[in-house]
Amino acid sequence: MTTSAPAITAVAADDQRILRLIRDLDADLAARYPDEPCTGGAHIHPDIRFLLAEVNGRPVGCCAVQPFPAPDTAAELKRMYVAPEARGRGVAARLLIEAERTATALGHTAMRLETAIHQPEAIALYTRAGYLPIPNYPPYQHKSLSCCYAKPLPLPAAR
Repeated sequence: MTTSAPAITAVAADDQRILRLIRDLDADLAARYPDEPCTGGAHIHPDIRFLLAEVNGRPVGCCAVQPFPAPDTAAELKRMYVAPEARGRGVAARLLIEAERTATALGHTAMRLETAIHQPEAIALYTRAGYLPIPNYPPYQHKSLSCCYAKPLPLPAAR
């Protein structure tokens, strides 16, 4: 793999490239948490917006922005994943920046996310990006392996 900057585009949730990456994410989570069923796709809202990262035309990562139910004005970062061969090259940071831009453009005032204790690389990414720990929110409030974070987003520029 070369060190080209990833191209990040919005894609449909049923895009085959996204579905492949999500299967890889689920396998990664199952290996890290063998006693916890992976339910990452169980809380997907129809208004979710997926982002795909590609390097030299090859899918290497994804994430999604999902609104919380009204009247909550925050968005949730979901399904963040970077393929092992692309890790350490800034792909996740670029996806996170684009997810925040997407959420801001949609009028969301904050981004929240859930990760888990056996994902130190994810926790490091989020804290470097300014996310702060918050109490676990539903459906993670009773999950001892979950850690939740939040970051306020800037108001969208006046049109």
